[in-house]
Amino acid sequence: MNVLGAVVAKDLKLAWRNRSGWLSAAAFSTIAVLTYSFAFDLATGDVRPLLPGVIWTTFLFAGVFAAGQSFQDEVDDGTFDALMFSPVGATSVFAGKLVANLIALLIIEFSQLILATILFDVALLTPELLGIVLIGTIGYVSLTTLLATMGGHVRGRSVLLPVLSLPLLIPLLIGAVRATGASLGLEAGTGPWMLLLMVFAVWATLAAVLLFPTAAEQ
Repeated sequence: MNVLGAVVAKDLKLAWRNRSGWLSAAAFSTIAVLTYSFAFDLATGDVRPLLPGVIWTTFLFAGVFAAGQSFQDEVDDGTFDALMFSPVGATSVFAGKLVANLIALLIIEFSQLILATILFDVALLTPELLGIVLIGTIGYVSLTTLLATMGGHVRGRSVLLPVLSLPLLIPLLIGAVRATGASLGLEAGTGPWMLLLMVFAVWATLAAVLLFPTAAEQ
C-alpha cells in the first residue's frame, strides 16, 4: 500500500505540474456542455432524452484527450522510463496511474454534472447516476491508461489513442448512455445496463493489469 500510495501521489503531482492536458479537457467539456445547452434551448423543451448522449460523449472525448496528453508529457520528461527502471512493480505502477487518472477525470466529470444540472434544470447528482458515472469511468480509465502506455513511444501517438480506444469503448458507451437514460426515467430499470458496465469495467481492468507490463516495455 505504501508503494501504491507513493505512485499515486507522484502521478497526482505530475498531473498538477503538467496540467495543460487536464485543463484543456476541462475547458473542452465546459464549452461542449454550454454549446449543447444553447442548442437544446432552441430546439426542444424536454432535454432529458438528449442528456445521456451529451454527458457521455463529452466525458469520452475529454478523457481521451487528457489521458493521451498527460502520458505524452510523462514520456517526454523521461519520468515514465525512470519509474519502470525503479524497483517498483509494474502492477503498482499501473494501479497508481489508474487511480491518479481516475481522480482527475472524476473531478472533471463531477464539475460538468453540476454545470449541466444548472443549465438543463435536470437533477443529475443522484446516487444512482453518480454510481453509473463511477463504474463507467473505472472501465474507461483502465482501457485508456493501457492504450496510452502502448502508444507512448509511437510517432503520432496523439492520433493513435482515439483510433485504438473509441472502437473498444463502444460497449461501455452504449451501456452508460442507456443506464443514464434509465436513471433519468426514460426507460424502465438500470439493472441490465449497470451489469454491462460492471462486466466491461472488470474486463478492462483485468486486461489492463495483465497487459501493462508488456505494453510498458515496448
